[in-house]
Amino acid sequence: MITIEKIKKALKKALHPEFNKNLIELGMIRNIKIQKNEIIVVLVLPFLYVPIKEQLIKIIKNTIKKNFGIVPIIEIKEMNQKEKKKFGAIVKKIRGFSPW
Repeated sequence: MITIEKIKKALKKALHPEFNKNLIELGMIRNIKIQKNEIIVVLVLPFLYVPIKEQLIKIIKNTIKKNFGIVPIIEIKEMNQKEKKKFGAIVKKIRGFSPW
């Protein structure tokens, strides 16, 4: 049986290509829903037009398909101020400076 916890565990292996941290840890997965045979993942980005958006979507789709045999639906949202602050703090630890 597919559960949200199992999906989160799988996504902990989905690494952001620039930071080598998983998308869960970076706070980029806001929500996961399971409806019938669909998995819906809400991916949040610091701004909607990040250059690697399609790459992030592909990473999530491939990870979930590999683990559960289902290609998920990905909803894209912009991070709210609290999410941006958390993301910025993580990036600052990695890079030594804040992205904004």
